[in-house]
Amino acid sequence: MKLRFMLLMLGCLAAWPLASRGEQDLQARFEKSLQNAKAISKVEVEWLDTMTITDPTLLKYLKVNQPEYSRTFQYSFIAAGQKYRATSKLISRMGTNLAELTESTFDGKTYTTYKEKTRAMTKSTLNGPMEGLSPNNPLIEPFAFLNTASDTSGLRVLRFTDITAADFAQGLVLPTGERSNDVLEISLPGQLFGKQPTKWKVTFDATNDSFQPKTIEWIAPGQHADTISQLLNYTNLGAYHFPSRIEWATYSYPPTSPPTVTSSGSVTLITARIPDQADDSVFTLEAEEKSAVSIWDWDVKNFTDAAHVAAKRYAQAHPLPKIYDESADGATQIAAALVTAKKENKHVLLQFGANWCTPCHTLHTFFETNTIVSEELSRDYVSVMVDMNQGHNQATTVKYGHPTRFGLPALAILDADDTLLTTQGTGPLEADHGYSPDKVLAFLKAWAPKKSP
Repeated sequence: MKLRFMLLMLGCLAAWPLASRGEQDLQARFEKSLQNAKAISKVEVEWLDTMTITDPTLLKYLKVNQPEYSRTFQYSFIAAGQKYRATSKLISRMGTNLAELTESTFDGKTYTTYKEKTRAMTKSTLNGPMEGLSPNNPLIEPFAFLNTASDTSGLRVLRFTDITAADFAQGLVLPTGERSNDVLEISLPGQLFGKQPTKWKVTFDATNDSFQPKTIEWIAPGQHADTISQLLNYTNLGAYHFPSRIEWATYSYPPTSPPTVTSSGSVTLITARIPDQADDSVFTLEAEEKSAVSIWDWDVKNFTDAAHVAAKRYAQAHPLPKIYDESADGATQIAAALVTAKKENKHVLLQFGANWCTPCHTLHTFFETNTIVSEELSRDYVSVMVDMNQGHNQATTVKYGHPTRFGLPALAILDADDTLLTTQGTGPLEADHGYSPDKVLAFLKAWAPKKSP
């Protein structure tokens, strides 16, 4: 991260003139605010995050047949040094109350994530996850323009522990600003995103002696988006100041007249405090690991033994009928299905799951009992139930794009020549407490083979 910011600094210094006294004051404010943030060794913050999408293209992608889509998350973030725990709870979506929970932790060595709905866990010592994190954490918003999202790094979410790291923004010099009345604006080049350069614009109250951005704008031509965030109602923890409310909107880019809003939202701080202590157990997911039905280790690219133990424990407590053949070789099953698919001009639908997996049974029952869906499956697909119990058929899931990274059950679709067309977790196909016939049918039709008229 230090290297990225040094490169950003060096790339811009040649074009930036010497700062005036006012801009030098802004540089001092920036460095002081960063110093004040780094002085916070422990922190606990909670906020609400709402979003509304009105872009027809995005709504179509999300398969929302309404003029807009809205949702509200409740986020929390707890940190001590570089250890942290991030939690997101979906409390409303299109007016329907849900209780979906996603968490991620870093205990100083291992990053862990857990999704309550699928009871799927992942672990890695290499990369920090985005699960449970919000891109609009009020604590980090004054430094949002230092996000390094790019074509190479993908979308990133800054964590407060990033900001408090010793090398964060070390040596960065802010560019010369333009002043209009009492507003000072600076512009910074961003990373390459969507194969095109991005740009940041940040405005400040020129008369304020603290580093408190008024607006932060990110222009991403490659994403056809211009996002403007207003940072409001500043509060503080110790000497560090941050907004207690954020209001943002994304506009289509290039600009239209009048401007076209594609999405908008707000962030409202609930609580923020510096706790007296933070026990190390906060930064682990021990209870969740005991109930997880799958635990994927990204370092070795395989499921851990703990997942097998958890699966066995759950299966013993909740005996279910056997819908997967635990002795069958997945490669052999698929080879036979491909022969049939070739002969009947069909595609092959792979259903990865296990007999202990309750959601797998729910999906299987849905496929068999929903008349419209079962007819579509019979007409255009050859279905294969691939058993994943205790690491069974791991080579098969890896060969076909590792769809089980989404948790179980997971789907993959092949054409009759054994070409992988798509992989799919089943979460996007759900509605309320079951599967949406419309979403499932749309998914199956989208990947069905073309039939001769």
